[in-house]
Amino acid sequence: MKLPLLTLCLIVPMASAARAEDSDGLRLSLGAAGVYRPEFKGSKDYEFKPLPFVGLRYGRGDYYVALEGASLRANLVPGGFLEAGPVVAYERGRKDDIKNLAVRRLGEIDAAVNAGVFVRKSFEVGDGDLAIEVEALTDTGKVHKGKLARFEVAYDRQLTDRWSLGLDASAVWADRKYMQTYYGVSARGAAASGLSPYAAGAGMETVQVGASLRYRINDRWSALTHGAYGRLVDSAADSPIVDRQGSANHGQLVFALLYSF
Repeated sequence: MKLPLLTLCLIVPMASAARAEDSDGLRLSLGAAGVYRPEFKGSKDYEFKPLPFVGLRYGRGDYYVALEGASLRANLVPGGFLEAGPVVAYERGRKDDIKNLAVRRLGEIDAAVNAGVFVRKSFEVGDGDLAIEVEALTDTGKVHKGKLARFEVAYDRQLTDRWSLGLDASAVWADRKYMQTYYGVSARGAAASGLSPYAAGAGMETVQVGASLRYRINDRWSALTHGAYGRLVDSAADSPIVDRQGSANHGQLVFALLYSF
């Protein structure tokens, strides 16, 4: 049974996930992971977090429901030409115990649940699989009240009977409400933090590239690692949260041990 290369709940984007074989029934993966990442969007301070691993896929013919990274999605398109359907995605916020005192005074940002639609097209390229995906999402609650679009290209290849490689590149566009929530500084926030007031505008938020490597220990157990580098751009990079207190460059490392059945 071929399993997704990366299905780390709340850790790793879909882009680096290898595609599961089309088959009926339920496939489930559980495990533990450690992630080294910025404390919040634009932070120069990093944290290490032990997090649970959850991956699943339930399929019937061309239709499926799958948990991929921080996203739960369902394919509603028959025929196998492309995949499309609803998607729900978790997005972590900014906690009130971060190291940066100035940004801490701006206040906590709750985690958001975004919902929308996705379209994905896959191709066989050489000995691997190439996937192109677009997501359009909106906030389901009152966290950022905005809209965003995510573009992604991923390539996955089986190197040997035990080793698999994944490569991915992605970009995110967001509207003014989204950008203001994570990168803006209100007059009240400026008075509390000492930062200059800043009105963030709509535009590209970030671009990112990543790579993953998986080792199949046996039929049930696998180990994997994923690394990514991204850069905030446009209005996000110009924010005093990023420009003065943080960094436009950000990275992430993930290590995980999986049990699949």
